[in-house]
Amino acid sequence: MKKPLKGRRVLITGASSGIGEVAARTFAAAGASVAIVSERKEELEEVAKSIRNQGGKAAAFVVDLACPEQVEGLIARVEKQIGPLDILVNNAGVGMGAEILDTSLQEMRFLFEVNFFALASLCKQALAAMAPRGRGHIINVSSAAARFGGPTISAYSATKGAVHAYTQALRIEAAVYGIAVTEILPISVRTRFFDNMRGERSQPSGVVLTPEMVAQSILRCAAARRPKPEILPFPGIRAVFVLNALSPDLLSRVAKRSYAREVRQARAKK
Repeated sequence: MKKPLKGRRVLITGASSGIGEVAARTFAAAGASVAIVSERKEELEEVAKSIRNQGGKAAAFVVDLACPEQVEGLIARVEKQIGPLDILVNNAGVGMGAEILDTSLQEMRFLFEVNFFALASLCKQALAAMAPRGRGHIINVSSAAARFGGPTISAYSATKGAVHAYTQALRIEAAVYGIAVTEILPISVRTRFFDNMRGERSQPSGVVLTPEMVAQSILRCAAARRPKPEILPFPGIRAVFVLNALSPDLLSRVAKRSYAREVRQARAKK
């Protein structure tokens, strides 16, 4: 069996469940040594143990990405244990469902700490480590919400919008050092992400991806000779992006009508 990532060293955040866990298993099966990160100690160590039992190489790093002091120096700690890092996959994220009037700045700051600032710190650390070697690949798992903010997910959309803009800038600067940067923009994925949302919890509807679909997109990107700058695991969303660029008011009007209908229905039930 061909192992396209044999000998590569990969760091994956948010790897105790969902996309991160599946990506860790997928990368390990492809021959990579994986360093997996999460604040959930027992679940994370179980994933690492399972990968090793199947013949893969995995090291667990228990880190709370909401704590900057734990994020600082993480790349150096990982490289000390598994060797020079080839690929960084920033996958960890937390969601929140709440209208703007019900969203506190404290809650918004927490989302930014996990979804953006931890990611930005790891990108900077990875860039500093990879630059002297003249190679490497940084993959940031963002969201389609980065390109269009929707009602009740304003805070989450804002964090992913920040990731999108930051990744674009990083891609240009990193290219000088021979380092590739890719942004993955999935739509809703059926994981525990929605169960763990802050604020009002909900479940995805309409077209919903599986963690395996997104993990395969990440793997193909990492194994490519010339990685794409952006990947849409659900290509159909591209039409929405194009429509929003050409006629943002049209898409906004559709969203307004849909949201107003939901509000009326919710009030009628009270």
